[in-house]
Amino acid sequence: MSEFKCQYCNKDTGDVDFDYLVGYDHLSCALEVEGKAKVNEVEACVLCGKDTPYVKGTHIDFRNHYIEGAGQLCQSCYNRGTSREHLAIPTYLITDTPNDQELGAKIRKFYYDNRD
Repeated sequence: MSEFKCQYCNKDTGDVDFDYLVGYDHLSCALEVEGKAKVNEVEACVLCGKDTPYVKGTHIDFRNHYIEGAGQLCQSCYNRGTSREHLAIPTYLITDTPNDQELGAKIRKFYYDNRD
């Protein structure tokens, strides 16, 4: 009986190359267990660190305030934009307002409602 067994699948790891092991465990088994553990963790805002309403297992197509290449933002940071000189305007505000004068008023109201 071999002393080299994967604790996750109980299979012999004596003949597995060292590069595919984590201790005596298969790398694939260890990564699978680690991945399942992180799927239910709450996603934090990448700017302020506050918890968001999403878990890490939620696909980005089903999230709000997610920026590809940057990560998940909370609503406050997303609305604030990347700096105090910039403001991220929701698309619906622009597409649902055909009149430029009304759009300007809505953007100004959005600015005052979302500043610190």
